[in-house]
Amino acid sequence: MTKPAKSMRLFVVGVGPLPFYRSHIPQNSISEGTWQMVQPLLEDGHTVRVATLEFGQKENPKIEYVKKPGEVSPNLEHQYYPEPLRQSRKQISRQLQISLAAFKPDAVISAGSMIAAWVTTQLKHRLPLWYDLKGAFVPELQLRLQSPDAEDTFETLAIYKQVLMRGDRFSAVTERQAHMVMGELGLVGRLNPATLGEDLVTVKPSGLPPDSPSRREHTGRIRGRLCGSDDFVLFSSGGFNTWQDTRTFYETIEGVLQGNPKACFVCIGGGIGGHFDRGYNDFKDWVEAGPVRDRCFLQGWVPQDQVVEYESEADLAINCDHDIPESRYGDRSRFLSWMARGVVVATTPVSQPSEMLVEKGLAIGLLVGDPKGASEAILKAMEDLDHLRETARRAEDFVRKNWSFRETTRHLREWATHPVLAGDNQQWFENDKLGTPSHLASLELTLDFLWHSDDRKEGKRPWKKVESVLRERWPWPDGRRWPLGRKPRAE
Repeated sequence: MTKPAKSMRLFVVGVGPLPFYRSHIPQNSISEGTWQMVQPLLEDGHTVRVATLEFGQKENPKIEYVKKPGEVSPNLEHQYYPEPLRQSRKQISRQLQISLAAFKPDAVISAGSMIAAWVTTQLKHRLPLWYDLKGAFVPELQLRLQSPDAEDTFETLAIYKQVLMRGDRFSAVTERQAHMVMGELGLVGRLNPATLGEDLVTVKPSGLPPDSPSRREHTGRIRGRLCGSDDFVLFSSGGFNTWQDTRTFYETIEGVLQGNPKACFVCIGGGIGGHFDRGYNDFKDWVEAGPVRDRCFLQGWVPQDQVVEYESEADLAINCDHDIPESRYGDRSRFLSWMARGVVVATTPVSQPSEMLVEKGLAIGLLVGDPKGASEAILKAMEDLDHLRETARRAEDFVRKNWSFRETTRHLREWATHPVLAGDNQQWFENDKLGTPSHLASLELTLDFLWHSDDRKEGKRPWKKVESVLRERWPWPDGRRWPLGRKPRAE
């Protein structure tokens, strides 16, 4: 354990489950992102109270400790709450407000992307606040607006604006996302003279836990049970997300299995309940109706302690992205465990991590939306097993050195030794000064509130007043006035 110059008390709001306890919901990329921030802070000697919002557990979450928090670290405290829904996050925030006041922290950290941010924005304090934005929210929102609850989804955009206005530091998962966040901060007035010269946004890639094991031989999860001992095992794990090109993914697997009778495919993972299930359901239907169904083994979500055993018997893992903003600005955290277990990655180079791995020769590049070309690239790579093994070895060395917990959280750990408010927040909280950009951003939040409030939905007087002002001041490009269908008043 590295003792910092001064040990801080840090209040972390994140997403569960974490590695030291179990629930009926498996660990996922956002819960792993929470532990990625907490573990190095504990290792540095800080006292951490982590409040986890239990993903997929809507009320009265049930967990079972494998280790008590005090056994993990004498400086760790843990509290857990249901996953916040739009109708429940205020109640959860009130409970967290009490916990925050009792803990008396030096700083607050929001980890685990927008799920944690929903609640953290409701907390009342003037402490330094770090928001970890694990994935680009607006591109994710672009896809979710196609869903039946589009209006409810759109309301979270107002929450995101509050995140941008209140945070003192932000971490993005890629450089591309960091640039996007800087633009978003500018639009809400945060790029002002008081923050000039401050590193408001830093990059924190997904990280590999320090105790992540290397490949284990002969686990029996795949070879001898699903496939032959000398078969070539294609592999996939994790959720079938909105960014995945599921049809190309399936046709690529089908092409490889038809081209090589000694190949099989094993998948652990599936749909993402409450978020996106259609992708996995479609994939299952294609497998069951396809010509290679006897060599495709869909295991669904498996217990966390079995994941390493499955990964250890795989040869090559496949990832196919849609070329859309969510893919271009996000990361691919599932690659880390594949690489750590000596599984070669074959991926479309759409996300920044994918592109970088392909350019460095640490992964096989697949053409976007081209299953025939992708299957041919994989079949060709399978002809030189020695080269594949060397690629896997180099990739494991890379991930353990460059994407470790400690390396990826370096900026957070430096800030945690002396957490400070951003320059404009310092003026606001300590000197009661609010610059013009912040005034404009505050007015925008007021409009957001009116848009989502019952005043608009029920046609009440405050909204009618705002509506009349907008109708006068917001002309459409072709001369019509807002909203459509209403004639302008006579001048």
